[in-house]
Amino acid sequence: MLKLRQVAIFSQENEALQILSAALPKECVAQPITTLADLTPLLENHRTDFLVLMLPRGQEIAILEQIESEVINFPLLLITCGRADPALFDALLAVQPLALLTFPFTVPEAQTALTLAFERGKRVARYQHLSENLAEVNRNLNQRLQELNTIYTIGRSVTASLDATEVMTRVVAMAVNLTQADEGLLLLREADKLYLRISRQTENDVTRSFHQEVSDPSAGQVIRSGRPTMLHRPTQVATGTEVRALLYVPLQAPGRGVIGVLGVLNVARDQAFTEQHLFALSSIADFAGIALENARLFGAAEMERSRLSAILEHAAEPILVTDDANRLLLWSHTAAEVFGIRPDARGQELAAHITHEGLCDLFNQADLGDPLLHDEIRLEDGRVFNAQLSVIADVGRVAIMQNITHLKELDRLKSEFVSTVSHDLRTPLTTILGYMELLERVGPLSDMQQNFIAKALNSLTHITALIGDLLDIGRIEAGYDLEMHPIRLDEVIARTADAYTLYAEQHEIALRVDLGTKPLWVRGNARRMRQVIENLTSNAIKYNRSGGWVEITAQLDGDHIIVRIEDNGIGIPFEEQPKLFERFYRVKTAETADIQGTGLGLAIVKSVIEKHQGRVWVESLPGAGSAFVFIVPNCAVSEAQG
Repeated sequence: MLKLRQVAIFSQENEALQILSAALPKECVAQPITTLADLTPLLENHRTDFLVLMLPRGQEIAILEQIESEVINFPLLLITCGRADPALFDALLAVQPLALLTFPFTVPEAQTALTLAFERGKRVARYQHLSENLAEVNRNLNQRLQELNTIYTIGRSVTASLDATEVMTRVVAMAVNLTQADEGLLLLREADKLYLRISRQTENDVTRSFHQEVSDPSAGQVIRSGRPTMLHRPTQVATGTEVRALLYVPLQAPGRGVIGVLGVLNVARDQAFTEQHLFALSSIADFAGIALENARLFGAAEMERSRLSAILEHAAEPILVTDDANRLLLWSHTAAEVFGIRPDARGQELAAHITHEGLCDLFNQADLGDPLLHDEIRLEDGRVFNAQLSVIADVGRVAIMQNITHLKELDRLKSEFVSTVSHDLRTPLTTILGYMELLERVGPLSDMQQNFIAKALNSLTHITALIGDLLDIGRIEAGYDLEMHPIRLDEVIARTADAYTLYAEQHEIALRVDLGTKPLWVRGNARRMRQVIENLTSNAIKYNRSGGWVEITAQLDGDHIIVRIEDNGIGIPFEEQPKLFERFYRVKTAETADIQGTGLGLAIVKSVIEKHQGRVWVESLPGAGSAFVFIVPNCAVSEAQG
């Protein structure tokens, strides 16, 4: 800002000098100058605040040309000795005076000119001050933009790598270069210990990689507090070197907190770091924390992928892993051999490399939303695999197959054996049963003999029923007596329920049936479906209490028919429910001890329903009752009518 304290007056006219001195404000001091040689030191050393320059007649242009470079942009009042011609006027304007005055003049005229010049000088000074401030702000802004651009470039460079050592090396090198420090280092925390990982020296341009446990109190403080540390005093650091100044900032990984410290050091120079250095280093540390976490996660993922690949490579079972679109991701060596998968199949459609229709259908069924699927995969060479496909969120589908060829063969031999033995036993058992029933006709029997015969008949009846069930389940699984035709399932259920009405009344059980009003068509075997209803209804009555109820409902649900047989009986313990459909398995409790059964009824139900492309399950609450539910495909109306 313009200060009115000292005014230099160049004039060779004493009268003008006296008038100007008298016209100056009281706070201003006049400093007369009689030669131009005295002017230059005043301007160079800023020993004056304002200049009044009186140009002698005839020497105006020469004097202006001589001093133009010195007085330009300096607060100036020009005095001419006469009227200025155009050439002189241009020369006067070139030195940018604040006011012009023509000699001779009076004190009031001089005061007016000086006042005008002073006021204009103040405005010019304020404008120059604002311009200088604006220029300084622009310089700072440009510098900050350059720093941000540099930091952004550094961030892109750092986060572009997924190799942890490479990331740390880049980070330290860029930190040193950006802060012009003598040295830089990076420390990482592992299991509450501090390790020196990277050290860089500017003097010899050497970067070293370490994994060395160190002690550094300043770094420890940064890790504990999560805040930067800036010191300007002799301090010993992790490298064992005594430094004159240091700047440490925390490295923070998303979700893990402070994982280490990034630092720059001045060893030879006694120069402190600034807030600007702190901002730059903190920005680099932010990028570094993200990059190191990405590298760690990538490394962990790659390690797990390598482990998984190694496991799959040497797995004895065929294993296939696809994404949600059934594109091959991983497979075991055994799967490659069994299904002929080529090494270049990764990322390609499953169906393009595997021609087995059953396996492809299993993967396609995953689109229906079932998270767990099972099927048997039969190969042309006779091998049979039990395939289990799981849908894993955000991964895809995993199919694991076990070779059950030998188990299927054993099951076949067992079934043949059971069928043969059961068939061969039926004839002699029937003969024994007949003779025992004829014993009473031969002659009178004692009470004890009749009791023994009754028990024997009961046991023979049980064995005969067991053999019948064994033969039935063998025929069902073999596909015998399973001719499929469109049938009215609601009529099958109604006839079966009518047959069991008397049986229910004998046990004091109310039997209710709700089949709706629409025909329920299925493509199935009427005899076997009646057997299913009989087994489930009989169980619901047997395992109930006097005064209870059994309800049979059937309804159409889209493309399927759902049949539900529910009771309010004794229920089934939770731990027993998963085993109910296994052969010969019976629930053993105090309430079921006197209830007779072969343990094959529910196994027959499961086999029949599965042969009808359906499934069956149980819902039970101990002490409150059970519901056995099965679902089978609905037969199209056109097919049923045909």
